[in-house]
Amino acid sequence: MNMKRKIMNRKGQLFIIEAFIAVSVMIIMVTALYEVQLTTQPPIVPNYDNAIYDVMITLDNSRILDEYLIALDSGTTQEISAMKAIIGQAISGALPDNGNFMLYCKNLSSDEIIADSWINEDYITPAEIMGLDYLIISRNGDYAPHQIHVQYWLLGV
Repeated sequence: MNMKRKIMNRKGQLFIIEAFIAVSVMIIMVTALYEVQLTTQPPIVPNYDNAIYDVMITLDNSRILDEYLIALDSGTTQEISAMKAIIGQAISGALPDNGNFMLYCKNLSSDEIIADSWINEDYITPAEIMGLDYLIISRNGDYAPHQIHVQYWLLGV
């Protein structure tokens, strides 16, 4: 009887050890699968070109870009500053908190950059910047081709 108890006691201990080993192996396998999944997924690269381009379309459809070009041609300093503030806030809203941008407008008829068109001209651009150009063909129905060039970058990335 005593021998039977010892065997049953050892079987119980063996079962506990086997269960512990099985649970440990399952935890190691799940951890390994999770690590493989993390390393095989491509990193998410945000694309702010589309967001800024959508902002430019919205500004164009709401005639703000027309008013901006008119202010650059014949407006006062206050009108130009007000239009720059509106455009600057719209583009800043499309970028994350660590995003900066620079914008200027080019008259395609004369192939010159409009001097008063710069927004954030004094910013120092890093080595890696992204940019896009937005073409405006007419202003208030008149043929007046202009190109708005936006350069943006993220700080600390």
